[in-house]
Order: sequence, then structure tokens, then C-alpha cells
Amino acid sequence: MLWKLLRSLLFRLDPEWAHALGAQYLRWRGFSTQGKAKIPRIVRCKVELAGIPLESPLGVAAGFDKNGEYILGLHSLGFGFVEVGSVTPRPQPGNPRPRVFRVPEARALINRMGFNSHGSEAVAQRLTHLRAFAPIQFPIGVNLGKNRDTPLERSADDYVLALESLYSVADYLVVNLSSPNTPGLTGLQEGASLAPLLRQVREARDRSSQKVAGHLRPLLLKLSPDLDSAARKLAVELAVQEGYGIIASNTSRRRDFPALAAASAQLVGEEGGLSGAPLKELALAQIREIRSWVGPKPLLISVGGLSDGKDALERLECGANLLQAYTEFIYSGPSFPARINRALAEG
Repeated sequence: MLWKLLRSLLFRLDPEWAHALGAQYLRWRGFSTQGKAKIPRIVRCKVELAGIPLESPLGVAAGFDKNGEYILGLHSLGFGFVEVGSVTPRPQPGNPRPRVFRVPEARALINRMGFNSHGSEAVAQRLTHLRAFAPIQFPIGVNLGKNRDTPLERSADDYVLALESLYSVADYLVVNLSSPNTPGLTGLQEGASLAPLLRQVREARDRSSQKVAGHLRPLLLKLSPDLDSAARKLAVELAVQEGYGIIASNTSRRRDFPALAAASAQLVGEEGGLSGAPLKELALAQIREIRSWVGPKPLLISVGGLSDGKDALERLECGANLLQAYTEFIYSGPSFPARINRALAEG
């Protein structure tokens, strides 16, 4: 009841201003608790990520904490892992505002942020300080992106530079080629450019691992939900051949989801990537499809439209190892991860 009242006030603000206010609470909560979470024992979902046992298979998707500023606060709410980013090699402001739009009738968001990032060196320094401040016992992933002004043919250079800066402070790393808000980026998932890019990043990971004690950090490829089945299968096969896991999937350019029928046409027509409840069935179908292609071994993370414990259990039963959420967290509030965790513990 309290969250509904608070949300009604926050939703009167511009989404980015509301996010900034919520982030201040997460920053305070994180440092006051040092990120300690009370997560019920989830017996049926014993999983690990990057060799670290997880208290919960539910993590925060990239996009919420772009620069690694709220990690402890997010974990303290009950998320089992946190993915930071997308992080670009050089700082960049992203697209002009307004660039985030709520679609409350569909419990959805549209964003065209455009990889606003403090840059890989600043994020690496922040994560270094964080690990010195608190004993981090949960995985922190970093989602990597390219700078807007880097030519597409040199995209691999950006991913390599970002990885090299962040390797020592990340538990896993994600190659994001699926954001619809960086011109030409999604095209890198298809055609002859994908295989060499994935190989160059994997080779950079292998080189970086020789300088850092411990096992190889896992690599994952984050896909677009808008790929057709043939293109998605090819991308998945190339990624698995290079030893990558898969995150399925990112935001969508599509606007033909039935859940959007009652929403404002002007709002739905805003440029950017759609996330939230409309993507639920698509995300479930794609996770089932990808698992059928790759078999039981590769790491598979499902994200998109996850709203409750039933959704979480269904994704896991359909082949996901782990889950991520962002948009429903915005709508449901701070109790969202705890609610999912209780359902998983009881399920």
C-alpha cells in the first residue's frame, strides 16, 4: 500500500528524475547494510554464476545501474546478482532527453538512452573501491557497449578496450550487440561481422585472465528479441562455439504486442526499445527455443517481461539457468525481488 502511494508520486516525475530519487535510497541502503540480503533458502534453484554460489537465480538486468553506483543496495533487496552497464570505453552522455517513457497501461517502458556511460575506467575504479569497502559475495557482471562515434567496422576494438579495463573487477562480462539505440549496432548480430567480433573479445578475455588470478570470467552474448529464428540460431551457434553463454533478450523495436492496444498511440510511437510485460510470451518462447538448440550445458539467462513467481518458475522449467528483471522492478517496487524469491522457495 505504501509503495502504491509512493509510486503514484514518483510517476508524476520525469522517469529519469524518479530513477535518480530511487537510486539515492538504494545508495543509502547499500552502505547502511553493506549489501546483506535476507533471501529465503531456495532449494530447487541451487545455481552458481562465475563459480560463485547464488542465493537467488534472480538478478538485475543491465540498464538499471549503468555505472555501478547502487550494487549493494540492489543486492540487499534480494537480487542474487547485479549486472552493471552498458559501459562504453569512453564516457558519453547518451541521447538527448526526454529518452525514457512509461507505458503504465502495459506495465512497460520505452527507452532510447543511447549508452549513457561514465566510461570503463571510471566504472572500473568505482568497482575497485566497492570491493575494498565491502566483502562482495555475490556476482557482479558488466555489460559492455560501443561508443556511438566508433565506426561499426571497429566495434570489436571498443569491446576489447572495455573488457581490458573491467576484467579484474567483473565476475562475468556481456557483449551487448542488441541495443536498438546505437545506430547500426544490432546489425552486428548478423552476417560476417559477428564471428570475428566474438573471437576477438574472447581472445582479449583469455589474455586478460593471464594477468588476474582465478578462473576465466564467463562471457555472454546479449541478443535482440527482434531477430528472426534463423538469424538468432546462427548467432547462438557462433556464440556457443566461442564459449559464450546467452542472455535472451534485450528491448524490442516492435510495437505489435497485444498488451499495447490500450496504450496511447503517441506514447507507443516514441522511438526506442520496449521492455516489460508485453515481451513476456516472446521471452519465454525464445528461451525454450534457444535451449532446444544448445543442449543442457551453455549458460542461459532469461530476461523480458518477468513479473511474478509463476513466470520465474516457468522460465527455469523451460531451460533458463538464471533470470533477470528491470521494468517490473520499477512498477512493483523494492519488494519485487523478495516476492519472487519467496515464490521460488515455496515452488
